[in-house]
Amino acid sequence: GESDAKQVNSDLDKGIESNLHAALIQEKLHESVKFAVKNHVVTLTGDVDSQSNRARAEQVAAAVLNVQQVVNELQVKRQKATSSK
Repeated sequence: GESDAKQVNSDLDKGIESNLHAALIQEKLHESVKFAVKNHVVTLTGDVDSQSNRARAEQVAAAVLNVQQVVNELQVKRQKATSSK
């Protein structure tokens, strides 16, 4: 029934979350990239320090099993040579 489908969806979403988290750790992107998973769609948010990291995070997310779409809302923050903090 309807609730079964919802349950399967949320289980798949949980699997996506854990797989994506592990993949981001491998890529050393987990500290800058935040994500949400809903109905097999991954939304990436947060700040990365380069365009290549932004693209990499999207590739990593797209490669995770059961991901149907990646919405990339990552912002590229230019790293300043002198840090304010």
